Amino acid sequence: MVSCRFLFFIVLFFQSYNGSSQTFWKVENEHGDEILLTIELNKSKNTFEAFSRKDALKDLAGTFTYSLAKAAGKLKYPEIVFIDGKTSTKNDTLFLSGNFNYFDKQFLFSASLTDNRFDGEYVERGRVHPLTGIKVPDQKPIKDYSSMVSSAFSIAERSLINVVWLRSDEWLEFKKKLNELKVKISDDYELAATYFWLGKKLPFSPFEISKSRPFNKPARRKNRVGFREIKPNTALLEGNSLPQNQKEMDSIAGIVDKMGCRNLIIDLRGNSRVNPIAANILVNYLSDRPFDAGVYLTRKWYEGNADISKVTDYPKLFKRIIEPDNSSGEVYKECGRYMTIVPAAKRFQGKVFVLINSKTSRVSEILAFVMKNRKIGNLVGQKSAGQTYQTENIRINTEYDLILPDCDFYTVEGKSLNGIGIEPDIEKSGDEIMKYILSVI
Repeated sequence: MVSCRFLFFIVLFFQSYNGSSQTFWKVENEHGDEILLTIELNKSKNTFEAFSRKDALKDLAGTFTYSLAKAAGKLKYPEIVFIDGKTSTKNDTLFLSGNFNYFDKQFLFSASLTDNRFDGEYVERGRVHPLTGIKVPDQKPIKDYSSMVSSAFSIAERSLINVVWLRSDEWLEFKKKLNELKVKISDDYELAATYFWLGKKLPFSPFEISKSRPFNKPARRKNRVGFREIKPNTALLEGNSLPQNQKEMDSIAGIVDKMGCRNLIIDLRGNSRVNPIAANILVNYLSDRPFDAGVYLTRKWYEGNADISKVTDYPKLFKRIIEPDNSSGEVYKECGRYMTIVPAAKRFQGKVFVLINSKTSRVSEILAFVMKNRKIGNLVGQKSAGQTYQTENIRINTEYDLILPDCDFYTVEGKSLNGIGIEPDIEKSGDEIMKYILSVI
């Protein structure tokens, strides 16, 4: 009996050595989002598998939906992140190479593991995304995600602009399912995927948790302003990189003046990320007269007022959207902010064209409305999205924000633009848009 037991342990030892081993790693991408990876090595075949929490994607979708998606070829693995491929070693370093699978997307992957350090990358459309990490002792969740989810619900119930959403069947079902899953969430990727997948049917968007970014530091842009001359005396300003402050606007104004530019095209197609301050600064540069354009109202206003504020009361009730303290990103703590236009000392005096389409939304859509309503520019393209609710990042804790719609824009007549959409002055599509503009300038 003793010899049999001894033989049994010897077999187990060699199976372990020549078979597989398992380690756990906390891996971070370039945005600070973390994945909890289990890495399993098959030493006899020189292969590996690395994956986030087992069956997390199946838990999200449900077994039936996941099975249908897998049968249709839309999903391959029941995990949110699944990586597999070949291994090799050199000195004390283990090298991994293979495919990084995220939902239905696949990217080339490579990494090196030395002692307790992970250095890797995956490649998306030629762009390299670095991954760095450390070994951890077990599969415990990286953060207390359950507590975060509970805090997010509490914030939403206080701050969502429309309380009717909180009584909808879609919200109640979302909340029920998320409460069931929150104790299982193990990393940032699973947290994001859970909100994305379950939030598809919500009557509003976005509603997500992400890593906090400093409120007073806008995201770094390679080109500070997307501005270029497309023909003599005609320039195009990209909506996704409008001047964010007066210094940038003054710089653009100087270039336009030096060029002798008589036509300015502002491209808001597909855009939902224009900053309210940037929109205000731009209209200041384009308008030849002062006016109040409208007001952004928050949940706090609705809780204390039955009616929409009158334009004559704006200065008494609200601060301007363009005031410096608005850079804190905490308008939800106020009743609202109003948009007032004060023409710049050096303003543009040529023709203005604004390009819009069905994905022009939020502040971009408000900007398009003001330009059309005040006859500052001609709108060319297709009807806009009709989604003018504004979103904000609200702190959950020192590391994470909740992103949700917390205010809506009202015109000086007291009307919301949400659900309406802005009609273009000239309806064109695709290549016809620029062909039309270049033919009339």
